[in-house]
This record gives sequence, C-alpha cells and structure tokens, in this order.
Amino acid sequence: MGAGWIDTVGFGAFPPEQNNGFTRATPENPGHTIFVTTDDARMKRIFERELAHRGVSRAEFAGQTYGAGPLDAQRFYVPTACDAGQGVAADGTLTWVGGKARYLYVLDQNSTSPGVPPNLDTPLGTQWRLDVPWLDGTPVESGTVKYGVVPEGLRQRAPLTGAPAPLVSGQQYYLYVLQDIAIPVRRCLFTAP
Repeated sequence: MGAGWIDTVGFGAFPPEQNNGFTRATPENPGHTIFVTTDDARMKRIFERELAHRGVSRAEFAGQTYGAGPLDAQRFYVPTACDAGQGVAADGTLTWVGGKARYLYVLDQNSTSPGVPPNLDTPLGTQWRLDVPWLDGTPVESGTVKYGVVPEGLRQRAPLTGAPAPLVSGQQYYLYVLQDIAIPVRRCLFTAP
C-alpha cells in the first residue's frame, strides 16, 4: 500500500486542492501511496526500495487488487431488491429493517454505494442524504422520516440546498441506510410508488 501497488482508494482522501497540496490514492489516481504526501513519487520509491531490500516484488501482489478490506466490500456492494414494504412509500415515508440509522441515502439505482468520508461518502447519483449529527444526534428509526423532509435534529447533506428532486413513479432507486460510517443497516433497490 505504501508503494501504491495495492489500491487503497476505499480509505477515502481529500483532493490535494482541499488538503494543502497533499495527495493520497483517489478514484482518479488509485496508484498513489496510501500515505498523505506532497511528493507521491518519492514516497512510493521509499517503499519500493524497502520492499526490494526485503526481496519482495510487485508481481507477488498481482492478485491483491484492493487494500481497504471491508471498506472496499461496502464500496463495491451490489444491491438487490428491497423486501416488500421497504423503501419510500407513496406518502414519502422511508421504511427499512435492521435498526436505527445515522445516515440515510436515496440514490439513483446505478449509483456506487457510499463509502467513507471525505470523498467517497456522497457518490454521484445521490438524490437525498440525511445525517444525524455525530456529537449530540439521536439515530432515527424506520418509518419516522419522509423523503425530502428534514426532521428536527438531522442535517441534509445532499442536495446541499433546497429539496431533492421528486422520485419518478415506477423508477427504481437505491435505499442505503447506515448505523454509522461503514456499518450498513439496509441496502436495497425499491420502485417509487
């Protein structure tokens, strides 16, 4: 991972322009080192030399595509259909099974599953996202939130301003409910009523 031989995108990273010029592996540049640095090439050389000193070659890692373990499993998760009664009802109520949530998403059906902050937690196609404040927020229960309505004590993260686009009747969407970052409660596809 230090040499950039294994993709560590799943750990998330700020883009350099928001991180004082420091880089780390991102979806656009997965071959960067896992370490935050202003000199990626130098950092990779340090680890490549250490690996060579230990008699380790890049070929030995050819089958190890991803290095973020369960974070990559979450990122590449492919949803299946929601069980009956789960998703967004005609009155906008979000319903799921599995427990309380700190993060709620309604995404386009083909969206990438949300990953970790700072750059993987709101993928393209996020129609609506609500977060429970981490310090003093209370997780929400299924059936207590309506699409597009921000309950007291929660924060809308997407869209940044205004209401989300209305759901299109008959179109499939992806419901993604997290107990906390990297701890999914329910991930499934539903058809808008």
